Amino acid sequence: MRAAAVLRIDAETEARGAVMRRAAGRGDLRRVRRGVYVGADHWQGIEPRQRNLIEIRAAIDATRSPSLVSHRSAAALWGLPVVGAGGTEVHLTVTGDSGPDNRRTYVRHAVAGPVPASEIDGIPVTSAARTVVDLARTDGFLTGAAAGDAALHRGAVTPDELQAALAAVGRGRGIRMARDVVAFVDGRSESAGESLSRVRMRELGVPAPDLQHVVRDDQGFVGRVDFWWEALGVVGEFDGRSKYGIDEADRSASDQLWEEKLREDRLRALGLTVVRWTWSDAWLGGPMLARLHTAGVGRMRRAPTS
Repeated sequence: MRAAAVLRIDAETEARGAVMRRAAGRGDLRRVRRGVYVGADHWQGIEPRQRNLIEIRAAIDATRSPSLVSHRSAAALWGLPVVGAGGTEVHLTVTGDSGPDNRRTYVRHAVAGPVPASEIDGIPVTSAARTVVDLARTDGFLTGAAAGDAALHRGAVTPDELQAALAAVGRGRGIRMARDVVAFVDGRSESAGESLSRVRMRELGVPAPDLQHVVRDDQGFVGRVDFWWEALGVVGEFDGRSKYGIDEADRSASDQLWEEKLREDRLRALGLTVVRWTWSDAWLGGPMLARLHTAGVGRMRRAPTS
């Protein structure tokens, strides 16, 4: 038995099932789902994406209907962030009369008509645009917005493709949320943290900032800031990460800190107020909001909670 192989128990190998289960009990194998095992050493030595592919293929084999990987699982294949949504189950979409099916290892979503599809690593998957729309419908505004921002930023989708995906879904559960997400997403948002920040600003009624604004002084380029409130002279930076147009890997931590200080000094010399916050600040909302208020960024009418 090769540790690197994915082992399956079928009609011809049922007799080996007890052997595999005992091996799993000893820690020699890892159970992926019923009847599917992988060598424990191999599992520990592979990247999360490879583990995900094994789990997805096992789930596809477990369903009798032709399936597309969808929702959170499709987002993982597309390399899109999944923010604010839990669960480790594989999500599959099937067409036809099959109803929804929630199992311990996979969740099956049934749809009536054809679903736009692509293929990643030989696995059938919903299109990037459909994936964003599905996430917004089932997992909410934050999850859909973070995935949609990333998909636009990376060129995986266009605004027109997102609109087409909305139209293809038509009516149904979560479609209003999906419409709101598609209207909100912005490819200028460069990280899940920036997307989270934008969503919290929307929820808390903070005036929408410009994104990735380039600031210059009489010496030239100062930086490209995450968030920019021009009328207030306020710069917002998520997680204190600045943007110099320089490969971060080419600079030591001390170099980065020094350049960060010089950059912020130049921003302040222009009369700008610089506000910084972390993931935790944005996740909680209140700490980020308090810092923005101190800088003079006030509230508008509060947006509906997503």
